[in-house]
Amino acid sequence: MVARPSFRSAGDRCELFVAATVRPMSSQLPVALVTGGSRGIGEVVVRRLAGAGYVVAAAARSAQELASVAAATGATAVVLDVTDAAAVSAAVGRVEAELGPIDLLVNNAGVAGPGALTWQVDPRSWWQVFEVNVLGAFLCCRAVLPAMTARGVGRIVNVSSNAAFFRVDDAPPTGIGSAYMASKAALVRFTEAVASEVAGSGVSAFSISPGTVKTGMTREVFAEEWDDEQFWASPELTADLVEFLGTGALDALSGRYLHARNDRWRLFAEQTDQIRADDLLALRLRQHDGGGRS
Repeated sequence: MVARPSFRSAGDRCELFVAATVRPMSSQLPVALVTGGSRGIGEVVVRRLAGAGYVVAAAARSAQELASVAAATGATAVVLDVTDAAAVSAAVGRVEAELGPIDLLVNNAGVAGPGALTWQVDPRSWWQVFEVNVLGAFLCCRAVLPAMTARGVGRIVNVSSNAAFFRVDDAPPTGIGSAYMASKAALVRFTEAVASEVAGSGVSAFSISPGTVKTGMTREVFAEEWDDEQFWASPELTADLVEFLGTGALDALSGRYLHARNDRWRLFAEQTDQIRADDLLALRLRQHDGGGRS
C-alpha cells in the first residue's frame, strides 16, 4: 500500500511532510476532504467515506486526534485552522497534488461558541463563531472551486444545523447563543449562493443538518436530555447522507437544505420537480400581505 503524506501547521502555514520512500499516489478513486474530521460527526464521516472507497484527507486542529483517525482509517491527516486563508489554500493545493483532485468537500468544522445572552458575550468570542462556521467554509469552498469548475465535477456539503431555522419564542434557547444560530443560517444561504454561481458547471453544493448528535459540543447544552436515547440522532445518519450526496443522486437539488434524520432524502431524486416547483428545502421568509391584497 502506498503511504500517504501528512500535514502539520507551522505558524500561519500548513506544511507537508512525506517520507523519502513515499511514491506519488496515482489513483482513480474519488478524493474527499473533510474538515473537523478528528472527532464527533466529522470522524464518523471520514470513516464512512474511507470505507466507501474514497481517498480521504481529514482536516482539523488537533494533531493527536487526527493521528488516531488516520491510523484507523488510512486517511491523510491535515492539521489545519480553517480560518487561516493561506493555510487553507496551501492544504488544498497539496492534497490535490498528492492525492488527486478533490471530488467531495465536507465543511464540517464548527464551534458552538458562548451560550450567554448577546449583550453579555465578548465580541471577539461572538465573532469567532462566524470565523469558524462561515469564514472557514467560505475559504475551503474558495480553494476547491476553481479546480472543480474547471474539471466540471465536484460536490460540496456544508454542515449546518436546525438552529438556523427553529422557532425562537420569548424564552431564549438554553445554551445556544445568537452567534451559533446566525452563523448556521448564514451557512445555509451561503450554500445556496454558491450553488447558483456554479449552476451548469457540473458542481453541486448542499447544506445539511445532522440533527442533534451526542458530541462534546452538545454535552452542556442538552445535559438534561443526555440519557434520553430517543432525543439523539446517530452521526451515522449524517455519514449516510454525505455518502449519498457524493453519488450525485441529488445533484438536481443543488443549493437545498437536507436534514439527515427528519427528511426522507433517499426519495428526493424522484421528487425533484415538485421540490423545485414548490421551492422546498430552502431558507425563506414567510411574508404577510397585511390583509389588504385584493
